[in-house]
Amino acid sequence: MLTLYLLFDDLLFSKSDARQLLSEHHITLNDDFKIISNQSGGLRDYTHQFELSISEKDKQSFIDQRTWSDKMDERIEVHSSAVDRYEGDTLRANYHDNDSYTYSMYRPNGKGITPTFIKICVSNHKNTLTYEEILD
Repeated sequence: MLTLYLLFDDLLFSKSDARQLLSEHHITLNDDFKIISNQSGGLRDYTHQFELSISEKDKQSFIDQRTWSDKMDERIEVHSSAVDRYEGDTLRANYHDNDSYTYSMYRPNGKGITPTFIKICVSNHKNTLTYEEILD
């Protein structure tokens, strides 16, 4: 049953689902887009990743709506020891490098509950947006 659920969950992923996940991070795509890929799974560590082909206008909107650092905040990394993995504030960072503009978020979910790490990247070289969620 679990295998069927995971299979159909990936197959039934829609533009509406993508918009909903992005809206949770105050990211709005105003133009039409295409889902390039969508994958999820994992038993101990759950991951969900999708890639979208977006318009140049939406790409620029993503970039213009944030202030960007040229250095990643190490506290937000999935396996960072810089923060308490289970308690504390949600951490967010925006940074860029030669390849992409990246929004990242780390949210502790309480003692004994897997924290959430989300990374959303827009490519410098293509009109693509990649969303990655890791519960680790």
